Amino acid sequence: MKRSQLFSHPGVHMEDHINGVINIAKSLYGENLPEWFYIPLAFHDFGKATKYFQEYIETKKKSKYSEHSYLSAIFCLYLSDLLGFKDKLLECFLFPLKHHTHLRSLDDTLARLLENETKEILKKQIDNINVEEFNQFVQNLEIPKRTKEKIKLTPEVLGKLKKLVELTDKLMTLKNHFNSKNFFEINLFFSILLDADKTQAGSKGDALPKSELLTHEKIECYRKTLLDNTETGLKRECAYKEAIANFMKASQDHRIFTLNLPTGMGKTLTGLAIASELAKQHGLKRIIYSLPFLSIIDQTEMVLRKGLGLESSTELLVHHHLSEVCFDEKDAEYDFETSRVFYEGWNSGLILTTFYQLFYTILGFENSYLRRFNKLRDSVIILDELQAIPHRYWAFLESMIQELTDKLNCRIILMTATNPIGNRLNKVLHLVDKSKYREGLNRYKVFIDLNEKTIDDIVNEIKERVEKEKDKSFLVILNTISSSQYFFKKLKELIDIPMTYISTAVVPAQRKERINKIKEGEYRIVVSTQVVEAGVDVDFDVVYRDFAPLDSINQSAGRCNRHGRNNIGEVRLIKLVDDKKRPYANRIYDIVLLSTTQDILSQAGECITEEKLLNLVDKYYEELYGRISNDHSKEILEAIEKLDYKELTKFKLIEEEVYKTQVFIELDGKAMEVLNKVKQLIGKRRNKEIELWDVKREFEKIKVDFYSYVVSVALGKAKDCIPVDEDIGMYVIRKDYVELYYDYDIGFSLKDGELIW
Repeated sequence: MKRSQLFSHPGVHMEDHINGVINIAKSLYGENLPEWFYIPLAFHDFGKATKYFQEYIETKKKSKYSEHSYLSAIFCLYLSDLLGFKDKLLECFLFPLKHHTHLRSLDDTLARLLENETKEILKKQIDNINVEEFNQFVQNLEIPKRTKEKIKLTPEVLGKLKKLVELTDKLMTLKNHFNSKNFFEINLFFSILLDADKTQAGSKGDALPKSELLTHEKIECYRKTLLDNTETGLKRECAYKEAIANFMKASQDHRIFTLNLPTGMGKTLTGLAIASELAKQHGLKRIIYSLPFLSIIDQTEMVLRKGLGLESSTELLVHHHLSEVCFDEKDAEYDFETSRVFYEGWNSGLILTTFYQLFYTILGFENSYLRRFNKLRDSVIILDELQAIPHRYWAFLESMIQELTDKLNCRIILMTATNPIGNRLNKVLHLVDKSKYREGLNRYKVFIDLNEKTIDDIVNEIKERVEKEKDKSFLVILNTISSSQYFFKKLKELIDIPMTYISTAVVPAQRKERINKIKEGEYRIVVSTQVVEAGVDVDFDVVYRDFAPLDSINQSAGRCNRHGRNNIGEVRLIKLVDDKKRPYANRIYDIVLLSTTQDILSQAGECITEEKLLNLVDKYYEELYGRISNDHSKEILEAIEKLDYKELTKFKLIEEEVYKTQVFIELDGKAMEVLNKVKQLIGKRRNKEIELWDVKREFEKIKVDFYSYVVSVALGKAKDCIPVDEDIGMYVIRKDYVELYYDYDIGFSLKDGELIW
C-alpha cells in the first residue's frame, strides 16, 4: 500500500490513524457499523489535509489556518448529502465540529462559524488542500466500497465546498434537527467516535484491552470465608440465598432490580453476584459499580482486590478525580499515554466509580465524560447507597433508569437500606423481602430528645458517661465544623482518654490515618461531622447525633453496634442550638427535610428500635415526595429532550460551595516534598523546558499525594493573611505558619470565622 504523505499526528500517517479509529469503533459498537457513521469516523480529520496543518505537524507552531474541525464539519456535511444520508446531516456535521470541544459550548462554536473571518479562513484552507495526497489517503481507508467510490476531491468538489461555506448561515437550520433526535443515540455514536479517536491517538494502536468479567465463582469462594454464626451473619447468609433464588426463578425480562438490606447484611457481595449472573445470562460487557463517596469506594476496592483477588485493570478499574491514572494488564506493559487512554476509557470488566462520574458520563456535556458514554451500553449498573442522591433529582433518576434499560440495554441494580424510589419504577424485581431482614432487628435503640440543648450541656453529659461507663466507645456527630471543633476542644480539656476528631477541615492524609486507627479500636471517643456517616465502616457502642434529616440520622445509626456483636447499642438524637438559640441543623439542611423529619419523629415516641427507624425512613420518603419540588429534575429532563447541552450544565450532583477555598497545608516533610515537585514542574514549563502536556502527565503521578494535603474551607478574613502561591494558583500555608491556622487535633481553624461541613 502506497501511503499518503498526510500526517494526523507527528510520525503517524492519516490513514493509519483513521483505520485504527474505525477498528476501535467496531470493537466498541460491533462489526456492523451503520454506513453513515463511516463519514464522521473516517473524515473528522479532513481539515488536516491542508498545508497549514501539515506545517503545524512539522513546526509545532499553530496558526488560525491550522485549525481543522470547522473544515472537517463542512466536508462531512457535504458527504452525508452526497451519499444520501439526509437524516444524518446533523450528526455528520456536529461530530467533526465538536470532537475537540465540548457540546455545552455549541452555540459559541456555531456563532463563530457565521463570522466573515471564519468563512475566509475556510476558503483559504480549501485552496490549500493537498488534493493528490488526500485522494491517495481515501484509497487506503477501510471503509465501505460505495462510500470510497464516491469520495474524490476534484476542482468541482472544492468549488462546492466553497459554496457551502458561503451558505453557513443556512446551516443554523440544522439546530432544528435536534428536536427530532434521540439524546441517547446521539451520545452513543459521538461517544464511540471520541473514544476511538482518543484511544488510537494515545495508544498508537487499533485494538482495546480484553476486559475480564467478574465470575460468580470468585464471589462464592470469598463469601464462604466470611460465614459466621452471629445473628447478623446468619441473616446475611439468608439474604444472599434468597436474592440468588429469586433471581434464578424470575423471568429474564427483568431489567431493574432492588436489593434493600440493612447495614451489615452483605449488599456488596450479593449485588455483585447478581450482576455477574446478569452479565453471563445476557452477554453484557461490564459491571459499573457506583457509590456516592470516596471513603466507601476505598473500602469497596479493598474487598474487591484483597477478597476477590482482582488485580489487573482489565478485571477492576477504580476511577474518580483522585484515583491514580494507571492501567496494568497481566501480560502487557504500557507507557503512560497508553495507560491513560485505556484507563480514562473504562476498559475493564468491573469499573468502580462515583455517582458524580456516572451521572456526568450520562449527561455528556463535556467530552471527557461523554467519551465513556458508550461503556454504559450493554452493562450492569449498580447504584449503591442510593439514598445519597439529592431529592431534587429523584424524578430525573427514575427517568434515567428507565431510559438506560430501554435505550442502552442496561440492567440496573439499586442497593440501599432505604430506597427512596424503588416502588415508583416499572417492572422491578425485588430480590429480597426487606421486611424479613428488618423484623426483630435490634442492634441499637434510638432515644429521641427534641428539647434544645447547648454544646456545653452535651460535653458535660458525655464526660460523666465516659467516666462511669469505662467499657463503652462513643461517637459524636455534629452538623458544623465549628461546633464539632469547639465540642472536641472542650471535651479534651475535661478528660484525658484516647480521642480523635474527623471533618473536612482535617487534611485527607490525617483523616485516612485516623479512620484506620478508629477501625483498630485506638480511640474511645470520636468527634466528627457528617463525613463519618458516609459509608465509613466504623463501630461504636454509643452514637450521639445532632438533629438532621431522617435518612442522615439512619446513616449515623449505622455506625452503632454495626456488626451486632455487642449488647444493644445506643443512639441518642439531640437538638443543639447556638448561643442565639438557632439550631445548627438549620445552617446546612433544607427546611423541608428538617420539618418532615420533625413531624415524623414527634409522633414516634421517645425510644424506637432499629426496625422501627428503618420503617420510619420509608414513611419519610413517602412524605417527601408530596412536599419536594421536581423543578430541578424537570429542567434537566427537558434539556435532554431538546439536546440542550448548555442547559445540562445546571445539573449539580454536589452543590457548589462558592464560599469555600482550597488551601494547601504544608503539614510535614511529605507535604513539603510534593509541593516542591509541583512547583518545579510549573517552573520548567515557565522556562519552556517541557511541554504543557508533560506537566499534566507528571502531575497525574503525584496528584493523590498533593491533594492529601488540601482542605476546602471558608477562609473569611484570613484571605488577606494567607498568601496565594502564584505557581500553583492556590492558597498555601507554609510549614513555619501552620500553627497559626492549622491545629493538629482539629484541623484548619479560624478564631473569628465559621467553618461549615
